[in-house]
Amino acid sequence: MMKIAALCALLAIAGCTTVGPRVAEGNQSTVVVDWAHSTQGSAGALAAADAHCAQYGKHAQYSGKPNAFQLAYDCIK
Repeated sequence: MMKIAALCALLAIAGCTTVGPRVAEGNQSTVVVDWAHSTQGSAGALAAADAHCAQYGKHAQYSGKPNAFQLAYDCIK
């Protein structure tokens, strides 16, 4: 009985986790963020793009939507 209760608690906690967007591709000039399975929306995509651009001393500026599942950003100073 305790094992079942522990398993139920674990599954309940796992259901509350968030999934962030991921950088699909990027370099010092541009970055494309895949947000298809993200629970953080476009704000999370911008945060991921900013983190990528910060590696080059820059910040992200939205530049377009290549497809329904990705957002593109330019890395600018």
